[in-house]
Amino acid sequence: MKRKIRPAPYLYILLSTFFLVLFIYYPAIKTMWKSLYVVNAENHPVAFVGLKNYVTLFRDADFINAIKVTFIYTIITVPCTILLAYILALFSAKRRRASSVYELLYALPMAVSMSVACVIFRILLNGNLGLINHVFHLNIDWFTDKHYALISLMIIGIWLDLGMNYLFLLSAVRSVSSEMMESLDGANFIQKATRIITPMVSPTLFYLFCVDVGAALMMSGPVIVLTSGGPSGATTTMIYYMYRKGFYIFNYGLSYASAVVAFIIGFIVILIAFLWERKGVKYT
Repeated sequence: MKRKIRPAPYLYILLSTFFLVLFIYYPAIKTMWKSLYVVNAENHPVAFVGLKNYVTLFRDADFINAIKVTFIYTIITVPCTILLAYILALFSAKRRRASSVYELLYALPMAVSMSVACVIFRILLNGNLGLINHVFHLNIDWFTDKHYALISLMIIGIWLDLGMNYLFLLSAVRSVSSEMMESLDGANFIQKATRIITPMVSPTLFYLFCVDVGAALMMSGPVIVLTSGGPSGATTTMIYYMYRKGFYIFNYGLSYASAVVAFIIGFIVILIAFLWERKGVKYT
């Protein structure tokens, strides 16, 4: 018997597929294509050069430094954000009278835009008048000292991502049944958290890890607003390098090549995470 093809399911996904191709796949393919050309200041390809842009890119010490800075930022901010959010979720899992208050406070960073957060932290971390220096009796130029500029961006990044991570993990922790918690008789809070709760919420932890890693590898907003990649390249990430090459120097060929390399690096990191998922994530 010949199977009848029903057009309705295809029509349902037609519009979303159209926008996916228009705003995701088409720009990605165009970026890869233009990275193989010399592109003039008007963003038009003028000469095919193959992989020459990539050779030039990896000979540029600034780009190698940008890869290093990006990985340092990612390696520190992602675990810190997830760990802090998880600890807050564990301690606030039990519903109390004041639950709505501290849940709102922990999730508040989600309501603050990146640019507004940067302005807030620019004031808090001001070298002369900042509250942080005053309270802790420090004398640090947070955004102009090459030893502390990246740390200041890490603090901002962790604060911005904390709210979303907290809400996801709070929901996951509260979904663990009381029967599961009582199955480990005589165990203290830390033992229950490590042996029962963590395996049960591991799918959520894995999802947040992938999202946070992707966002960290693509980070550029705070750099543009606060440090412009300085001082001495201490906060230049891969995406800021791409932004600077394209919008300041108008070397679009190199800018496109750096975008492709950043995508490949991000893809490899996420792929490794998915290979680990088979052993580290417990689905029930």
